[in-house]
Amino acid sequence: MQMELTKKEKKDKIKLIEYYLKHYTTFKVANDNLQRQLQYLTPDENQSHLSMNSDEKEKIIIIRKKLNETLLIENSIENAISNLDLIEQKFINLRYFRNYSIEKTAQTIGYSKASLYVLRSRIMDKLLISFGVMIK
Repeated sequence: MQMELTKKEKKDKIKLIEYYLKHYTTFKVANDNLQRQLQYLTPDENQSHLSMNSDEKEKIIIIRKKLNETLLIENSIENAISNLDLIEQKFINLRYFRNYSIEKTAQTIGYSKASLYVLRSRIMDKLLISFGVMIK
């Protein structure tokens, strides 16, 4: 059973979720770049791992670790968003992916600012659960 979060803990976790959401496209680009770097550094089938020096091997380990982290974030975001209803997904898309202001998001969705804050709160409650240990 999960202990209840303090207001500060909840606020901090929501800030982290919002950071992940705002930088989602950057994580996707990072994943592509890390995969290319890994492809470049990883020997092909004709080349032996033995011919790699320790610096190259260390770089590969670091890149794989970073790639795993960014893939986890990207996949977690996609999975969490797929479980939201359409209006919640639209809010995420406008507010975080397209960087709309609260006012422009409210106007586009057709909600008042007050209603939008209620929607945001509901979404963040769902995402706190969906992201789980990733935001501890």
